[in-house]
Amino acid sequence: MRQFLVWTAAIALAGCASNPAPAPSAPPPNPAPATTAPPPPAEPTAPPPQPARFLAPTPFAGGDGSSVEQAVVVLAQTEDEGIDLEHHWIFDHYGRFRKIGGGLASADGKHYDVITVELGDHTEKTIYFDITGFYGVMELPEAPAPPPPPR
Repeated sequence: MRQFLVWTAAIALAGCASNPAPAPSAPPPNPAPATTAPPPPAEPTAPPPQPARFLAPTPFAGGDGSSVEQAVVVLAQTEDEGIDLEHHWIFDHYGRFRKIGGGLASADGKHYDVITVELGDHTEKTIYFDITGFYGVMELPEAPAPPPPPR
């Protein structure tokens, strides 16, 4: 086994010695000054990002609720839905609150819910909601039954 290793090493050394190192090559000649080539054609760019198209419509319109003129318009279909949306609006804008008073008002043919709340910092806030769209609607009318299939 030892002889085998010696012969393998000798052959490897002999192979390396028989292959002379390549001669250093001459530096490449100075290239000719570059001519102005037309730029490559521009790749098509991606279209700019578009806003989402299918966002759910907000159930509110109007102002900030600070007065009758700036009332938050609640776009509900029934009174129960409208009251829930009023509470959600207050929480979304002011955080935790406690309802301490409320009432109905009418002006210029419109109906308003006027709610007074105590906020988390113990301040009171009165908020005006325009409820004309669902005022007096306790439930939606049932859809008519579909006609029977033809025979």
